[in-house]
Amino acid sequence: MSHAADQLRDTLRAPLPDAFDQLTDTDLADLDRLLRDALTRRGHHLDAAITNSLDIVPRLMRPAIKKALGL
Repeated sequence: MSHAADQLRDTLRAPLPDAFDQLTDTDLADLDRLLRDALTRRGHHLDAAITNSLDIVPRLMRPAIKKALGL
């Protein structure tokens, strides 16, 4: 298995489907890059959603809520 395939497998945290053997290293690297970008964007959106949701929590309760959420 190539380095690009190993990297993509690590990013996915799952074995690659058999059909991925037909892809080139460049294709695998591009898929890995796109997946990492999507995961980064998802993380930013999730952080923004959590921050925005705390705006509706009364100010005195925010520290307790943050602690419960592990923030």
